[in-house]
Amino acid sequence: MGHLVWPEGLLRAVPVAGLMVLAVFFGRTLRRGETPLIERIARVGTPDLSLALRRYTRRLTALWSGWFLVAAFVSAFGGLSFGATGGLVWAGTIVLFAGEHWLRRRVLFPTEVFPGIVQQVRDTWHVWRPRA
Repeated sequence: MGHLVWPEGLLRAVPVAGLMVLAVFFGRTLRRGETPLIERIARVGTPDLSLALRRYTRRLTALWSGWFLVAAFVSAFGGLSFGATGGLVWAGTIVLFAGEHWLRRRVLFPTEVFPGIVQQVRDTWHVWRPRA
Protein backbone atom coordinates (compact mmCIF):
# COMPACT_ATOMS: atom_id res chain seq x y z
CA MET A 1 0.00 0.00 0.00
CA GLY A 2 1.43 3.38 -1.01
CA HIS A 3 1.99 6.32 1.27
CA LEU A 4 -0.38 9.23 1.16
CA VAL A 5 1.35 12.22 -0.40
CA TRP A 6 0.01 15.61 0.56
CA PRO A 7 0.33 18.29 -2.09
CA GLU A 8 2.32 21.28 -0.81
CA GLY A 9 -0.66 23.60 -1.40
CA LEU A 10 -2.79 21.51 0.95
CA LEU A 11 0.02 21.35 3.51
CA ARG A 12 0.24 25.15 3.43
CA ALA A 13 -3.53 25.56 3.72
CA VAL A 14 -3.74 23.86 7.12
CA PRO A 15 -1.51 26.31 9.07
CA VAL A 16 -2.93 29.26 7.13
CA ALA A 17 -6.44 28.21 8.14
CA GLY A 18 -5.34 27.71 11.75
CA LEU A 19 -3.71 31.14 11.87
CA MET A 20 -6.82 32.74 10.37
CA VAL A 21 -8.99 31.03 13.01
CA LEU A 22 -6.72 32.44 15.74
CA ALA A 23 -6.87 35.92 14.18
CA VAL A 24 -10.68 35.78 14.20
CA PHE A 25 -10.74 34.22 17.69
CA PHE A 26 -8.71 37.12 19.09
CA GLY A 27 -10.22 39.79 16.86
CA ARG A 28 -13.86 39.03 17.58
CA THR A 29 -13.29 39.85 21.24
CA LEU A 30 -12.45 43.43 20.22
CA ARG A 31 -16.01 44.21 19.17
CA ARG A 32 -17.89 46.84 21.13
CA GLY A 33 -19.35 45.35 24.30
CA GLU A 34 -16.94 42.38 24.31
CA THR A 35 -14.10 41.83 26.77
CA PRO A 36 -10.81 41.45 24.87
CA LEU A 37 -9.40 37.94 25.10
CA ILE A 38 -6.17 39.01 26.80
CA GLU A 39 -8.13 41.01 29.37
CA ARG A 40 -10.10 37.85 30.18
CA ILE A 41 -6.84 35.99 30.69
CA ALA A 42 -5.36 38.81 32.83
CA ARG A 43 -8.48 38.91 35.01
CA VAL A 44 -7.98 35.29 36.09
CA GLY A 45 -5.10 36.40 38.32
CA THR A 46 -6.09 40.05 38.77
CA PRO A 47 -9.88 40.44 38.68
CA ASP A 48 -9.77 44.23 39.21
CA LEU A 49 -7.54 45.51 36.38
CA SER A 50 -6.66 49.19 36.23
CA LEU A 51 -7.92 51.27 33.32
CA ALA A 52 -4.36 51.45 31.94
CA LEU A 53 -4.07 47.66 31.95
CA ARG A 54 -7.52 47.26 30.37
CA ARG A 55 -6.46 49.58 27.53
CA TYR A 56 -3.18 47.72 27.21
CA THR A 57 -4.87 44.31 27.03
CA ARG A 58 -7.18 45.62 24.26
CA ARG A 59 -4.20 46.83 22.23
CA LEU A 60 -2.31 43.60 22.91
CA THR A 61 -5.29 41.52 21.77
CA ALA A 62 -5.35 43.59 18.55
CA LEU A 63 -1.59 43.08 18.14
CA TRP A 64 -1.93 39.29 18.45
CA SER A 65 -4.84 39.27 16.03
CA GLY A 66 -2.73 41.27 13.57
CA TRP A 67 0.26 38.96 14.07
CA PHE A 68 -1.86 35.94 13.22
CA LEU A 69 -3.07 37.68 10.03
CA VAL A 70 0.50 38.58 9.03
CA ALA A 71 1.69 35.05 9.81
CA ALA A 72 -1.15 33.59 7.71
CA PHE A 73 -0.25 35.91 4.83
CA VAL A 74 3.46 34.98 5.06
CA SER A 75 2.53 31.30 5.25
CA ALA A 76 0.34 31.56 2.18
CA PHE A 77 2.34 33.95 0.00
CA GLY A 78 5.81 34.29 1.50
CA GLY A 79 7.53 32.16 -1.11
CA LEU A 80 9.52 30.29 1.54
CA SER A 81 9.71 26.52 1.89
CA PHE A 82 7.10 24.92 4.11
CA GLY A 83 9.67 24.27 6.88
CA ALA A 84 11.16 27.76 6.69
CA THR A 85 7.71 29.34 6.86
CA GLY A 86 6.77 27.26 9.90
CA GLY A 87 10.04 28.14 11.61
CA LEU A 88 9.55 31.82 10.89
CA VAL A 89 5.99 31.81 12.24
CA TRP A 90 7.01 29.94 15.40
CA ALA A 91 10.01 32.21 15.96
CA GLY A 92 7.86 35.31 15.51
CA THR A 93 5.27 33.96 17.92
CA ILE A 94 7.88 33.16 20.57
CA VAL A 95 9.57 36.56 20.17
CA LEU A 96 6.23 38.36 20.45
CA PHE A 97 5.15 36.35 23.51
CA ALA A 98 8.45 36.54 25.41
CA GLY A 99 9.26 40.08 24.27
CA GLU A 100 5.89 41.42 25.34
CA HIS A 101 6.20 39.63 28.68
CA TRP A 102 9.63 41.22 29.28
CA LEU A 103 8.61 44.69 28.03
CA ARG A 104 5.40 44.77 30.07
CA ARG A 105 7.14 43.85 33.32
CA ARG A 106 10.25 45.99 32.97
CA VAL A 107 9.31 48.99 30.83
CA LEU A 108 5.57 49.53 30.45
CA PHE A 109 4.28 48.62 33.93
CA PRO A 110 7.32 48.18 36.18
CA THR A 111 5.36 48.75 39.41
CA GLU A 112 2.67 46.16 38.62
CA VAL A 113 2.92 42.54 39.73
CA PHE A 114 2.30 40.04 36.95
CA PRO A 115 2.22 36.26 36.96
CA GLY A 116 5.22 34.37 35.64
CA ILE A 117 5.08 32.77 32.21
CA VAL A 118 4.02 29.36 33.59
CA GLN A 119 1.09 30.91 35.50
CA GLN A 120 0.23 32.99 32.45
CA VAL A 121 -0.03 29.77 30.42
CA ARG A 122 -2.26 28.25 33.15
CA ASP A 123 -4.48 31.35 33.15
CA THR A 124 -4.71 31.17 29.36
CA TRP A 125 -5.74 27.52 29.58
CA HIS A 126 -8.34 28.45 32.19
CA VAL A 127 -9.94 30.91 29.74
CA TRP A 128 -9.57 28.73 26.61
CA ARG A 129 -10.34 25.27 27.93
CA PRO A 130 -13.50 23.65 26.63
CA ARG A 131 -16.45 24.01 28.94
CA ALA A 132 -18.32 20.88 29.92
